[in-house]
Amino acid sequence: MSEQLHICVDSNEASKRKDIITYFKFNGFDVEIKPLDVCDYVVSDRVGVERKDASDFIGSMKDGRVFSQAKGMAEIYEKPVIILEGAMKKALKRSRMKQSSIYGALSSLALDYGVNIIPTDDPQSTAILLHRMAYREQVKESRTIQLRSVDRSLPMHQQQQYLLSGLPQIGVTLAEELLNTFETPYRVIMAFADAEVKTSASGKTKRLLGPLKEVKGVGPKIVESAQFILHESYAELCSSEKD
Repeated sequence: MSEQLHICVDSNEASKRKDIITYFKFNGFDVEIKPLDVCDYVVSDRVGVERKDASDFIGSMKDGRVFSQAKGMAEIYEKPVIILEGAMKKALKRSRMKQSSIYGALSSLALDYGVNIIPTDDPQSTAILLHRMAYREQVKESRTIQLRSVDRSLPMHQQQQYLLSGLPQIGVTLAEELLNTFETPYRVIMAFADAEVKTSASGKTKRLLGPLKEVKGVGPKIVESAQFILHESYAELCSSEKD
């Protein structure tokens, strides 16, 4: 692994887990430490990671904090991850909570919020896991880190990338590919709005028709997700989400 990897770490997390920061620096990472809004680590434009040790997870479950964190991560990152670190069995015994409550919370995080939950034994294991995630995203998938907040002083082309990367399952890399193909954000959005997805007679497969099918990384699932966002009524969505 000769390529330099990058990682952004929340400043509070960095002060608590200096051992993990030391691991990154020892392994040649470019480490950026700054306040993050919704997670502890960012390894790519689509992956934000929250680390919780077992005791912290139980505490955040009791006060509901973990669910608000999961909601925030899911709104910003395509692939949100919670690393569950340490011995849950011991923490559960100390807390005197029912085992079913813990697994109920884990089920909700996975099924209701789409959060990937990965257990690790200790901070060293967590650091290795983050290392491998960064390698997969940045080297194998050629993705870059993008924090999900926009600086209005950014160059206009980066603001265009940011605008498009707000669509479901579209990160910076795919946004750049779309802009290279269609030239303007308006044309990209119109291409999504007008795209057609055909379902086979059996209903098992779908295929994409139109110019978007020529863009690597764009398939029926991404188009349908984008069309839902673009075509649905804001008022009706607000009303349904309150019910």
